[in-house]
Amino acid sequence: MPVVGVIAEYNPLHNGHAHHLGHVRGFSSGEGVVCVLSSNFVQRGEPALLSKWARTRMALAAGADLVLELPSAFSCASAEYFASGAVSILNSLGIVDCLSFGSEEGGIETLEKAAEVLAFESEEFREKLKEGLNKGLSFAVSRQEALKAVLESKSAQNMGNAAAAISQPNNILGIEYLKALKRFRSDIKPVTIKRMGQGYNSLERDSSFSSATAIRHYLNGLTDYTGIGSDPFLNGNMPAACINILAQEAAEGRSPVFPGHYADIIIHLFRNMPAERIAKLPYMGEGLENRLKKAAIGSVTLDDMVSAVVTSRYPASRIKRILFSMLTGMTAEFLDELKANGYAQYVRVLGFNDTGRLLLSRIRKKASLPVIVKPAGFRKLDNLAKRLFEHEIRSTDAYVLGFRSQNHRIGSKEYTASPVYIR
Repeated sequence: MPVVGVIAEYNPLHNGHAHHLGHVRGFSSGEGVVCVLSSNFVQRGEPALLSKWARTRMALAAGADLVLELPSAFSCASAEYFASGAVSILNSLGIVDCLSFGSEEGGIETLEKAAEVLAFESEEFREKLKEGLNKGLSFAVSRQEALKAVLESKSAQNMGNAAAAISQPNNILGIEYLKALKRFRSDIKPVTIKRMGQGYNSLERDSSFSSATAIRHYLNGLTDYTGIGSDPFLNGNMPAACINILAQEAAEGRSPVFPGHYADIIIHLFRNMPAERIAKLPYMGEGLENRLKKAAIGSVTLDDMVSAVVTSRYPASRIKRILFSMLTGMTAEFLDELKANGYAQYVRVLGFNDTGRLLLSRIRKKASLPVIVKPAGFRKLDNLAKRLFEHEIRSTDAYVLGFRSQNHRIGSKEYTASPVYIR
């Protein structure tokens, strides 16, 4: 039976995620499930609702056997960097047979057609993409139009479906996973199942399959978290073990964490940082540094600042990734350096069960990247890998400032954190 890899945020882990993990366990049997989990900042450009350690416990409770970290350099990044960083970790392990992910499409063929064009961009594709951007369209819309034009010119069967596929968020990530597998020339086989429940960004509250967005929105509307362990909405939409973890984290003042908790810090940084320093952040565009400074001067909340900068070309998710890149100290130059050197530079273990321990033993013998189990192991890394881990330290030091309890806001937690072990 295969060893199956999954890539996830679990922000938080809900019934749809549990359904996927149950499906994965069905065809991995006893071989095991390896999960690459987002660090403390996530792909949409926000802090995670719960820390990576709490979400690791959720993943293990719901069916993962070994949980590895996707460093915040990639977890709080565009879809391409997010997917490439995660796939580079799975590909480096030497034991993963399949990558399973959920998608709106529910089948691999259409996504493969889109990925083939996007992974190896032709001159025609680049020209069409440039045309869309020159019209002031967002990158996502420009890319969709360019893909449609290329597929039409090839008279590709079902080309309309392939072009339409990249308008759906889980399809987009799935296509990025396929792109990364192709570019790494990986032997890992991709498989997908249809996503269950409400849409990725839906705020609609379903009886059993609400989105993570809806759950976060619901929690953000509460003023008292003492009763969330028995909350009817949460109990209908999250596995019991995961609700218990959420309730425990809330009781100890570490969760829930929301973007607004960092508003004063981020606005202060942008008000006082020279424009030329802001221009060195990832995902910037010409003149955007001046818009960001102006927005910071005139804003008192993070939502105000984002709204003041958003345009059709610069969507909110991109702006938020820029804001939190400032908070964590990420630069475009460092991100480009990581990309040029294969993205991930090490494998960081966040947690495991007994099956995961056996997988980890196999990985130690086959992995092409250094494996870090104890934090002290980072000191033996080469220069680039060490700098990536040091960025993770800074990211966590920033993240804990969003905890409600002052007792948990002390820095340097990365030096003392050990993997979660579930017997």
